[in-house]
Amino acid sequence: MMDLIQRFFSREKTNRTETRKNFSVYFFAQPEHQWITNSSSKVHFEKLITLLPSSLLEALMTKYPITFVPSYAMKGKSPGTVMTNTIVVFPEFQKLLLSDRPSALAYIAHELAFVLWEFEGKKPDSDPLMAEIAADKFVVDLGLTFELEELLLMLDETIEKRLRLTYLTINHFSGHNN
Repeated sequence: MMDLIQRFFSREKTNRTETRKNFSVYFFAQPEHQWITNSSSKVHFEKLITLLPSSLLEALMTKYPITFVPSYAMKGKSPGTVMTNTIVVFPEFQKLLLSDRPSALAYIAHELAFVLWEFEGKKPDSDPLMAEIAADKFVVDLGLTFELEELLLMLDETIEKRLRLTYLTINHFSGHNN
């Protein structure tokens, strides 16, 4: 399994403050993100920007541009027109993002990691559970273990959810979350 976050931490060499500022301006200026800037969701995205390595922020501005789009904005679009860099936010997660729950931060970090997994040439279709676990590891590496646990506990009861919680618990208590 690929350590997405570790790759970017190992390349920290730029002016972090300037990079975060530039990324924030870039991200919130996108027309697709007006729904974020005009709501209480913005605080979660701002917090995530403070947690991400500056080299990842640079990559998100150049190599891996990401767009978060509410599902209602996708109505009327034909299937297949959604780009791989588009994260569709469904109503239950929009509601989460509007709340002050810490799990909202874990949600956007997880979705970002899932798209990065695809950008890195991994296909979630080949092993969707491992892609979910890799995205969970990314979230944990950001220091959001308890936020991720809260998010997973909110999900419907499935075998996948239980496996993800098991991996989360094993990694947390074994100290392998670095």
